Amino acid sequence: MKQVILLAVFAAGAQRALFGQALESFEVATIKHNISGSNAIGGSTCLSGGKVSVKNIPLNLLIELAFDVKGFQLLGRPSWLNSERFDIEAKPSAPVPYSQCKLMLRTLLVDRFKLATHSESKQLPVYKLVVAKNGLKIHPVDAAATLGIRTFDTGKGQLVSVGISMAQLAGMLSLIREVEKQVADETGLAGNYEFTLNWTPDGPSADTVSGISIFSALQDQLGLKLEAGKGPVQVMVIDQIEKVPTEN
Repeated sequence: MKQVILLAVFAAGAQRALFGQALESFEVATIKHNISGSNAIGGSTCLSGGKVSVKNIPLNLLIELAFDVKGFQLLGRPSWLNSERFDIEAKPSAPVPYSQCKLMLRTLLVDRFKLATHSESKQLPVYKLVVAKNGLKIHPVDAAATLGIRTFDTGKGQLVSVGISMAQLAGMLSLIREVEKQVADETGLAGNYEFTLNWTPDGPSADTVSGISIFSALQDQLGLKLEAGKGPVQVMVIDQIEKVPTEN
């Protein structure tokens, strides 16, 4: 599981730090409320040398991106966090890698929205990935094979693997909207597997003809199953965040 990071907020003028590492800021950053009423999000975040140019983004998505957390790991969120939308333009003084840009996004959230958080472990609903009763329907690839994924599209409901482990599959399943829980690999299977998984995502664009859920698709196509349970989940709790950002 990715480590959830504790963000320390110091008094104005003091050094900002993340586990002792000084954080840089964007050279220029403009934040405006978006009142279009649209649900569409446009632009890109932390690409092209660390530039941010995104429109109509809710803050929950920006926090999840900046801190490498999934939606189910973000607790203590105010009711407006998913509904208020913002247009954000930011650029560093010089090109930076994607990982550095995410650190700068954390600084932006602290400076402009006064974000303060802490991390803790909670017992939450989880899923366990296990081999289904009728047995596994996929086979491991050769040890010398090229590994990775060809397609992972949660909007279309497709995952095409040319060679991933069960632990990697568990992590990807937790990103699917219909799952939205931590998934732990308890298959006991070693090696990497090649497969194609197709399911019908929920939502207005879903294909109502095929109509197969991710849970049924896992069993029918891969011979795997998600079993509901409870377990420790590392979460990030929002202690403070302001709805109106400070002046540009």
